[in-house]
Amino acid sequence: MILWDFLGPETDGSRENLIQRWARKEKLSNRDRGHLNSKLDFLEQMGFDLAHGNRTIVGPVNKQRHIYKLVVHGDVMLRPMLCKGPPESRSGEMTLLEGAIEKGWKLHPADAAERAERNRLEIERDCHRRGSHERF
Repeated sequence: MILWDFLGPETDGSRENLIQRWARKEKLSNRDRGHLNSKLDFLEQMGFDLAHGNRTIVGPVNKQRHIYKLVVHGDVMLRPMLCKGPPESRSGEMTLLEGAIEKGWKLHPADAAERAERNRLEIERDCHRRGSHERF
């Protein structure tokens, strides 16, 4: 499985990795970064179907039928949103679309799944809105 990160719009010839920006904004502890990297390594090795079967990935989330969340337990309950693909390669790739955390059984930000869906649609329109996954 190949992982991708969602990138922001192009400014000055480059695109910011919005998944990395989320991690910096959340000020994740070294422990949480380690848990997140481990889960993503595990996902890359086992693939979508096995990860979904053992509940490493849950979803689809809410009414967004293409959006899933990665379950990472730590000091903070990390729930990055992702999808299969982009569309031309759904079977062997996943894209991290939006960062989220879970508090009191609710996602924060509350519209994380909707934002992830908008980002997914943006990737369908412009495949340059994703880049190789960067470890945390």
